Amino acid sequence: MNVLFDHQAFTGTPYGGVSRYFFDLMRSFVSMPGITFDLSLRLSNNEYLNQSSLSKHIRYPAFAGSPSVNRAASLLNRQNSRQKIKAGQFDVFHPTQYHQYFLDILGSKPFVATFYDATNERYAEQYPHIFGGHYETRKAVLQQASRIIAISEFSKEELLRYFPVEANKIDIIHLGTTLGEHRAAAAALPRPLAAPYLLFVGKRDFYKNFDGFFRAIQPLMHRHPDLHLICAGSGQFRPDEQALFQAAHLDSRVHYRTFTDVTLLNLYQHAEAFVFPSLNEGFGIPVLEAFIGGCPAVLSNRSSLPEVAADAAVYFDPDQDESIAEAIERVLTDSSLRASLRKKGTDRLSQFSCDKTARQTLAVYQSLC
Repeated sequence: MNVLFDHQAFTGTPYGGVSRYFFDLMRSFVSMPGITFDLSLRLSNNEYLNQSSLSKHIRYPAFAGSPSVNRAASLLNRQNSRQKIKAGQFDVFHPTQYHQYFLDILGSKPFVATFYDATNERYAEQYPHIFGGHYETRKAVLQQASRIIAISEFSKEELLRYFPVEANKIDIIHLGTTLGEHRAAAAALPRPLAAPYLLFVGKRDFYKNFDGFFRAIQPLMHRHPDLHLICAGSGQFRPDEQALFQAAHLDSRVHYRTFTDVTLLNLYQHAEAFVFPSLNEGFGIPVLEAFIGGCPAVLSNRSSLPEVAADAAVYFDPDQDESIAEAIERVLTDSSLRASLRKKGTDRLSQFSCDKTARQTLAVYQSLC
């Protein structure tokens, strides 16, 4: 069986959860019998692909910051993908995003769509300039897909809530992470901060609820004057965030860190707790990352997070400041609870792996042939 993946998730940006998902799929498929694949890609600065031999694309790092160059690269990649689709040298097509460019040329070939979350639909009215304008495109792709992979039970529920698709063509396949491959290298690094710290990972805007989280932990940090906060990824602090930290008299105890896989795992390994106050997650890969790092997880009780972490986390209501602070303080002040969470997190990891995701995805492809 030969599967064709397209360019969409690998065009324009060097990193991203969707491109990482497809990169991990392809990497697992390399060593699996019964499947070959082709990635339709001409131009890309994707860093995951840059560290592998999965694609023979051309890089353009000197122009990576130019929107016009990235738009041109996207158009060339789309033209290349259309040519590959028209050639028909594949059994199943798996687009990496929701552009409709392929619907009129795919013919009778089956295709699989992966549904991650309904963030666009959930927040389209609240933030129309960010999340609006995508519904009809996504609906067309999802309705015509031969099968749909949802990355969690919650993701499936959201899919059925917002889109007119048949429930019986949805397969739930959880995600995995390869961060554990870097345990030894991460453990060999020094502590990222001498003081004890909470860890926040990823984007800080919109539904990620960082402002609510920081508001909730201010009294906690004042009660624990040696406690710091590290925010990893998603860009340097904005002026308004810096002003927020200064107003709380905590600017010297809030730190920003960029990371590689190794340094990210090192951050998890030494944190007192990983806190994830998000209001909406299709899956929540950082939860698995925290488990790999032996880091106690303190999570929002919303969306997919209880499904992924089960009893291996302490939960809070992300809309209630007191709930957030109380959950974090329980973990900070109870060493036996932290030890229990580490063990349960390690046990929970056995339910998830990239190879398991790939095997179940291959079964979906095979069901179409």
